[in-house]
Amino acid sequence: MRLAGLLTGIGGIVFVSAVVFGWGQSQRMAIPMPETEFPPEETQQIEEPAAPTTPQPVPDVTAPQAPITEFERIAPREPLSSLGAPEDPATRPPRETLLHRPVVIAAGAFEAQGHRVALEGIEVVSPQEACERSGRSWPCGVYARTAFRNYLRGRSISCTVPGMPGEETVVSRCMIGNADPASWLVSQGWARAVAGGPYEEQQREALDARRGIHAAPAGN
Repeated sequence: MRLAGLLTGIGGIVFVSAVVFGWGQSQRMAIPMPETEFPPEETQQIEEPAAPTTPQPVPDVTAPQAPITEFERIAPREPLSSLGAPEDPATRPPRETLLHRPVVIAAGAFEAQGHRVALEGIEVVSPQEACERSGRSWPCGVYARTAFRNYLRGRSISCTVPGMPGEETVVSRCMIGNADPASWLVSQGWARAVAGGPYEEQQREALDARRGIHAAPAGN
């Protein structure tokens, strides 16, 4: 009996302890967690500019208008040195120049860009010249001019001419690329070689072959 009473007492103690422990856990879970409060964000205060009490006057920056009659045209100043001065074509020495669109005025003479040029080393055949052979006359000068026009065909020709065109005729050795037009004229008989010049041999060949102005009139 004593043992049964002891066991009953121990069981009661265990039961009470379990009840107390369970109640403590339930109370702990029921306690709400405190909410963390964060400080509110600071808002930036924008201060509006204060309105001016009195309007400020706007300064007048416009330039004064001068009458047109007060302007005066003056001559340009002299260059500080000769290196800065523009080249005067009138004082430029003659130099090789490419002349465009030449206009033939005679066999061995032409005009281009204001220059009047005669080929060096030949005697120019005038369009008014008439040739006579076997007792007959024919306008060999016109034929010679036409032959020279057909030869040039408006091609550019390089000659040594002054910087500014003048009224006088410039005698110059001219070239069309690598071709010598004076040599061609003499060799074809449409111009005469100057005595002692570089085209005497071409003239002898033209005379022997009776080319150009050395030929007989048509029909003979």
